[in-house]
Amino acid sequence: MDNLRQLFEHELKDIYYAEHALVKALDQMQGESTSADVRQAFASHKTQTEGHVQRLDQVFGELGEKAEAQMCAGIEGLIKEKKDFSKEKPTKEVLDIFNLAAGAKAERYEISAYEGLIGMAGKLGLRKSSDLLQQNLQEEQHALTTVSTLSKTLVSAGAVPVGAK
Repeated sequence: MDNLRQLFEHELKDIYYAEHALVKALDQMQGESTSADVRQAFASHKTQTEGHVQRLDQVFGELGEKAEAQMCAGIEGLIKEKKDFSKEKPTKEVLDIFNLAAGAKAERYEISAYEGLIGMAGKLGLRKSSDLLQQNLQEEQHALTTVSTLSKTLVSAGAVPVGAK
């Protein structure tokens, strides 16, 4: 790899993999939730994430490339962290808060990825791709606000006992 376009394509394949993996993860987290608000947030973001995949398909199209996923170690690490935590057999309420935090971690990862891709798209003169990536970024930022707010609300409401000091 020796140029910006190659790096852009590499990063695009990475986020394409991540978005596909997150569709499955969001579905699982929605099913695990005890809170209607949390379930709705995960369901809504799953629908948005499916739209992110469609936009990424269009970005590949502008490049004249076939959409292709490349394993994303960052997202795989977050998914592994979630699976490992589930082995601790948390209560449903604790799992809700954990899943919201896990969602926030994933959103921050995606936000960073999209910011980088947007910068590269601009430098490469990919105006349509830049616009599509910007739409994904805005939805990721909104999702981060949603999961962060829901987490704070559940913690403040005392949904989980504080425990001993």
